[in-house]
Amino acid sequence: MPFVQITTWKMNDEAKVKKLVEDITHAIHLHCGAPLDKISVVISELSPSRWSDAGILGSDETFPTQSRRKNYEEKL
Repeated sequence: MPFVQITTWKMNDEAKVKKLVEDITHAIHLHCGAPLDKISVVISELSPSRWSDAGILGSDETFPTQSRRKNYEEKL
């Protein structure tokens, strides 16, 4: 009974959400052999202001570069 949980920023395109859960279900079925009716996929959506990489909030305008930093002294 595979249970897959995905945490991501808000996804506004329902077609993409549907495709994502279908593709994940298919991959689990193919690679693990689990019956389709036993595979659960849950998507938890977060606001960018509640997510960070390298200590930089996703809502910060510098996120694309500063979230790749390796230390606090590094400015990208």
